[in-house]
Amino acid sequence: MSRTSKGLTLIELLISVMLISVILGAIWVVYSTGVIVFSGQTSRYDIKDETSLAFITMTKELHQALSITAATATSVTFTADLDNNGVNETIQYTWSGTAGAPLNRVVGAATRTLVRSVQSIAFTYYNDNNVLLSVPVTLANVHLVAVDTTAIKVDETFRLRTKIFLQII
Repeated sequence: MSRTSKGLTLIELLISVMLISVILGAIWVVYSTGVIVFSGQTSRYDIKDETSLAFITMTKELHQALSITAATATSVTFTADLDNNGVNETIQYTWSGTAGAPLNRVVGAATRTLVRSVQSIAFTYYNDNNVLLSVPVTLANVHLVAVDTTAIKVDETFRLRTKIFLQII
């Protein structure tokens, strides 16, 4: 073959393949790192959303409470007319006390999981002077319920606290 022929030598071809391999390797590292970061962020947002929605539901329903019927450190039971039909429903928010167990909402025979994996939860109760009541509480004295929870999902932990003022007269 003459020196004037057009084409690649074997060395040039090997160098081109090596350069393309290095570029593709770098692209793969950036892509896989992005997937790992995205997965972690999704997990973090899932547990935050789940816990936040549970607290919104609890706050809304406890605001409508007509009476507190049971109060412990891991559960609260109250009556309220949630659907405005003139019939009071009994609602219970309960956690078993076992790390990783769900926070459940019980109305009648229906149980719905609000937060799938709770590390800890504490319901605390205050009277109308914002004085902490010790459990077991005198139910008629409860005017504020504070909820402090820590939820977990894989390696993500999310802590949320709220105080709910009751409209009980």
